[in-house]
Amino acid sequence: MILPCPACGAEVKFKSRTSLFQVCSFCTSMLVRTDVNIESIGKMASLAPDMSMIQIGTRGKFGKDFFEVIGKQRMHWEHGVWNEWYVYFEDGKNGWLAEAQGFTMISFLLNEVVKIPSLNSLSAGKEVMIKNDLFVVEDIKTATSLGGIGELPAETFKGKASTFVDLVGPNNKFASIDFTDSNPSLYMGSYVDFEAFHFENLKELDGW
Repeated sequence: MILPCPACGAEVKFKSRTSLFQVCSFCTSMLVRTDVNIESIGKMASLAPDMSMIQIGTRGKFGKDFFEVIGKQRMHWEHGVWNEWYVYFEDGKNGWLAEAQGFTMISFLLNEVVKIPSLNSLSAGKEVMIKNDLFVVEDIKTATSLGGIGELPAETFKGKASTFVDLVGPNNKFASIDFTDSNPSLYMGSYVDFEAFHFENLKELDGW
């Protein structure tokens, strides 16, 4: 779907049917999609350059499925920052590719009904059973958004705070519970070596 930016008139393309939010690449207006229209809700603060080789338009492969990076948000917590890349697969599904502390993880929102433990019942090292697999709580952190670019599934803005619980399971399985809203969201996926994604159209970094 291609729609004109209400702020500057530039073409804004939504590749994913589930994306509701996008930052105009020309004027940095924050745009929200409603049916066949989009409206501007302000300006997005510019993200400072980072050393990630991934960029909007990078393509990769997870298993047998090909995807393209269509959005990004950067998060900050007390021990640093990490990037969350929103990816769109050829079969129409969406996921998140995270770069944090030298690791890459890919995960997907779990839409089926699964019992999620309360935040106050969790602590680092605690074991949690999720879908017949035993996971261990790796860390619990409150992070704030530094902003976003491209196409995203929901509105984001600088300073928005979220609480995440990350868990590690057998065979490099990864899970993350987002307690931002009253109804927590569970994302499940795995740790994957960077090279295993077979990326194309990576950003060129000076000195590499």
